[in-house]
Amino acid sequence: RVAMGRAIVRQPQVFLFDEPLSNLDAKLRAQTRLEIQKLHRELGITSLFVTHDQVEAMTLAQRMIVMNSGVVEQFGTPEEVYTRPATTFVASFMGSPPMNLLKNAPDAKAGTITGVRPEHLDITPTGWALRVEAVEMLGAERLVYGRWAHGSGDEMVIIRTEESHAVPALGNTIHVTPRADKMHWFDASSGKRKEAP
Repeated sequence: RVAMGRAIVRQPQVFLFDEPLSNLDAKLRAQTRLEIQKLHRELGITSLFVTHDQVEAMTLAQRMIVMNSGVVEQFGTPEEVYTRPATTFVASFMGSPPMNLLKNAPDAKAGTITGVRPEHLDITPTGWALRVEAVEMLGAERLVYGRWAHGSGDEMVIIRTEESHAVPALGNTIHVTPRADKMHWFDASSGKRKEAP
């Protein structure tokens, strides 16, 4: 806060933030994030904010650059990066928990990775069969972890459900259906987005 105040009085043309919230506890980090948002709105000064924290990136950015080993993987608004990731790296980096990236999804073409976010998988009477391995309670929602029930490899699939849904028992088989308009496909060799499977 002191460093930001000292920078403001100089009336700079650009703010450069290098992981300014990394050493704060979770509560103070959230408060300071709101202060930075408010400050940016009031001053209107261009800010470049470097962070490894995807929540900070998603909440503070108007435009974001996702980099991997010095290479720009994607540039766009937070919504564009989240809803249409350009590569498997971006898909796995943005989102908590990350997107499911499945090499053995039912009906998937060879050489294609199927991507679907945990919140876009619905527990249904029929669909992909998964054996429940763990359930995490997160307050208003739950994360259900499952593996393919019928020998489709050893991939973990994560499903996000609301706490109002019945909790599946460990070891039971459940069925999930991905929302057709929320599915993604990537080339297995390059990791780049494909528009169709």
